Amino acid sequence: MSYASILVHVENAEASSDARLELAATLAQRFDAALIGATAATFRPPPVDAFGGVVFVDVLADEREQIAAELRDAEARFRSHCASRTFATEWRAAIDMPAEMLAREARSADLIVIGRDLDRQRADIYRAADPGSVMMAAGRPVVVVPAGTSALSAEHVVIAWKDTREARRALWDASPFLRAAATVHVVEVAPESELDAAQARTGDVIRHLDRHQIKARSDVRVQREASVADELILVAEQNGADLIVAGGYGHARLREWVFGGVTHDLLRRCPKCCLLSH
Repeated sequence: MSYASILVHVENAEASSDARLELAATLAQRFDAALIGATAATFRPPPVDAFGGVVFVDVLADEREQIAAELRDAEARFRSHCASRTFATEWRAAIDMPAEMLAREARSADLIVIGRDLDRQRADIYRAADPGSVMMAAGRPVVVVPAGTSALSAEHVVIAWKDTREARRALWDASPFLRAAATVHVVEVAPESELDAAQARTGDVIRHLDRHQIKARSDVRVQREASVADELILVAEQNGADLIVAGGYGHARLREWVFGGVTHDLLRRCPKCCLLSH
């Protein structure tokens, strides 16, 4: 298995998009994949008009023009960034909520590359996409890129192991990265009373990977950091890893996604790229 097509979220914000575009373009070159750029924006709630709706119509028309300009600018940024590359490209744009549009367009891709810029997401949900929502809805692995990160070597990879469907899915979804990695660490953080069982579980994973010509070693740890996510980040730092692979856990409630503890922490504050699958 390899990645034949990669979908990257492009925003009309230079600092947010250019580094992520460079990362996605490098991945497309590495895997000989098509790169699909996608952007979306939609209307913000209009101000309340107490005088008959004229202001509402004017605001709507002005914002429609603004959105159209932002979509054109995002396309220009994508095409300019990919102009000198040899891989195939496609472009998608829509007036829609960004997360919903990206999840829908995921039908065309093997992998999604999306940013993690919490300040931007909090400031304007009508222009920025929440990576957790995309992960839960897309049915594709999502590489979540911290703001400003422009490279992903994936030479050293940490796999956050938990004996669940989501972790098994993430392991398979990450296999193109794992085959090319120099080192792969399968990490399970377990209570001291479960260390033997954790060793057995990660040992099975190591043998499974070996059958796919992926060399890996297990690393079973008792949690000493403030959270399991912090423990995983520490392992990544100790081993020079710039990619953490993990299952994504959550459920919908009142139109919002509620995430499990490790997923929540990785989405909100991990300084490394994360490949998450649900």
